[in-house]
Amino acid sequence: MPEIPAAGVVVFREHDGLPEVALVHRPKYDDWSFPKGKVDPGETVPVAAIREVREETGLRVALGRPLRRQRYPVEAGQKVVHYWVGRVAAGTDDDVDGYQINDEIDDVEWLPVEKARERLTYPHDRATLAEATDVRHPTTPLVVLRHASAVGRSSWSRADQERPLDDTGRAQAVTLAGLLMAYDIGRVITSTSVRCVQSVAPYAGMAGISAEQLRLLSEEGAEGGSVSALAADLLRELAVPTVICTHRPVLPWVFGGLGVRDPKLAKGELMVLHVRAGDVCEVETFQA
Repeated sequence: MPEIPAAGVVVFREHDGLPEVALVHRPKYDDWSFPKGKVDPGETVPVAAIREVREETGLRVALGRPLRRQRYPVEAGQKVVHYWVGRVAAGTDDDVDGYQINDEIDDVEWLPVEKARERLTYPHDRATLAEATDVRHPTTPLVVLRHASAVGRSSWSRADQERPLDDTGRAQAVTLAGLLMAYDIGRVITSTSVRCVQSVAPYAGMAGISAEQLRLLSEEGAEGGSVSALAADLLRELAVPTVICTHRPVLPWVFGGLGVRDPKLAKGELMVLHVRAGDVCEVETFQA
């Protein structure tokens, strides 16, 4: 039975000191559920999640901790819905009154958690809401990224640190921009090497962020103890969603400083650490 990937978000806000959840009504099915939808061809699952929320509620959201996937049969196969806890992105509005209703979504409401539980049509959504409520407290993402695919060393005659991305890497950098947007990254830290700078450049440009370039994160300038100390400091003092982009030989020192297992990232792959008060609550990885 083929799997049909979909993505959605349990979006929270605080209203009068109490948590509320955004629900949508689909007239075709006459049901109430979370904003969600199918993943488009070539689209990453986190990007699909924030796109669906924007299309179905008008809200721009940032992803928090991942939740258990929902699996259930549909006519075309087995639907697998990837869910996250989410919040309205920094600096954006949580008003849904101006949403233009349509044939797909004809009502959007913020509801207190208990009322949302009563309003939800399906038992599996009520189970997801219970899980999301348990982990709804905000976390801050720290993203560790291995640079995208670069021109091979054997075909490059100049200084290695000047080696740029290849065609595959440039496409990966565009995909990475969408992934970083899904987590509302507000700080970009990168190796000074061109292939790292180019890996984060599309996102930095789109977000209007100046990337902080550190020679310490380059292959030529890295020192194990200093890199691990930098990573540990970032984890301990993390206040803004942050990405750190570096190289394969440097990554073990980064992960050592963060106190997490080295996942051996491929080129253009990233790990998202969801951090609360200096502790890593959850991790997930994605390939551009």
